[in-house]
Amino acid sequence: MNTTIPSPFSSPPPDAGLNGAAAWRDLAFVLGATLTTFFLAGLLELSEGVGGVLKHFEDYQLDEAPLAVAVLVAGLAWSSWRRSRQAARELGLRLEAQERLARQRQYFEMLFNENLSASLIADGEGRVQLANPELARFFGLPQPEAALGRDLGGFYTDAEAWAAHREALGRGEKVEVAALRVRRADDQEAVAIARLVSSRNPQGVMEVHAFFTDVSKLESTRAELAQALEENRLLAQRGIEMLEAERRHIARELHDEMGQWLNALKIDAVSVRDRADVPADVRAASQGMVELINHVYDVARELMRRLRPVALDELGLAPALQYCVDQWRRRHPALTCEFSAEGLPDSFGEAANITLYRLVQECLTNVAKHAQAREVRIALRFDAGSRELQATVGDDGQGIDGQGGRAGLGLVGLRERIEMLGGRFRVDSAPGRGTTVSACIPFTVSGITA
Repeated sequence: MNTTIPSPFSSPPPDAGLNGAAAWRDLAFVLGATLTTFFLAGLLELSEGVGGVLKHFEDYQLDEAPLAVAVLVAGLAWSSWRRSRQAARELGLRLEAQERLARQRQYFEMLFNENLSASLIADGEGRVQLANPELARFFGLPQPEAALGRDLGGFYTDAEAWAAHREALGRGEKVEVAALRVRRADDQEAVAIARLVSSRNPQGVMEVHAFFTDVSKLESTRAELAQALEENRLLAQRGIEMLEAERRHIARELHDEMGQWLNALKIDAVSVRDRADVPADVRAASQGMVELINHVYDVARELMRRLRPVALDELGLAPALQYCVDQWRRRHPALTCEFSAEGLPDSFGEAANITLYRLVQECLTNVAKHAQAREVRIALRFDAGSRELQATVGDDGQGIDGQGGRAGLGLVGLRERIEMLGGRFRVDSAPGRGTTVSACIPFTVSGITA
């Protein structure tokens, strides 16, 4: 049963005081009494009688008493007039203050009722004393009055959360919840950003002020976006796996098929070149074929390395990266590249291995194309405490201008790869201060084996 609770916005009863009609009636009474006294005194010759009585006390100067009494009466009348004017001014100021208070109360009531946030005022036990229309809509109530007397904790889906909030409010703390789940009157759940504060009224009784912003649709949209993002990542992961599988297949075909044919052609060309009875022009043509076959084989080997590093499958991550760095140094002898690997196990799993290899490969490519750096530092370390594989690639180049544009597709692809493994990816850069790319992949996802 709801309890009828007076609203804090109700106006107090007007104070009793003098009004214009009562003042005029009092003045008429005073004038009437004065005239009546004058006529009675004249009729009874009261002054003569009083004078005859007082003349016997002339030694005590009592015959001067009427004049002193008259001055006293006049002074009292003047003092009363001054007090009445002062009371009138104070009454005017009080009426003006009450009028300002009434206007402020109207403003506050309008702000409370028209607020887009669901707001309520409750007592220390959580019983609602005042609610605005938005709160009624948020909690599924027909009108704000239906919330009066209800227990605020009854709307919580988690009773322990309400108990903790009450305890914090009792200590005078402010309670802020980014996503509070509440149960509406129609048994549907809603999510709100909540803020609860406590205060003391003039009687010293604690009051609770609660504000709720409905974010149910936002949470629903966020959940849908999270699901869509997860599905997109699964699709991207599947695409990356298929891409790597196709690269591995093409690299194997280049090695097995094209390598054998090129080797056979080279053997035939060398056989023709080394024969003693062949003309000089044929020997020169054979030598040209050998050189051409060597060049084609080098190109095919570079293609195989870029498609699928053979060392990664045969030797493991650290040796494959060392080979990659050595080849990069040969192509860019003017740059210094330092490589270190600390505490790396033998295998990190297929997904982690190829992801880290592509990370170093992409970063070295970017350094050669854009960084204008003199030194590159590559460090891999397995942290046994956090069970994370940490990789860092840094240079002393010109850096990336954060205002100039968006990151390249290579870095975006690396971020997707690492985040699909449950890892973290970060790029720290500033113009003229170089660029540092760091990644962390957790043990549970990378499939590390001791």
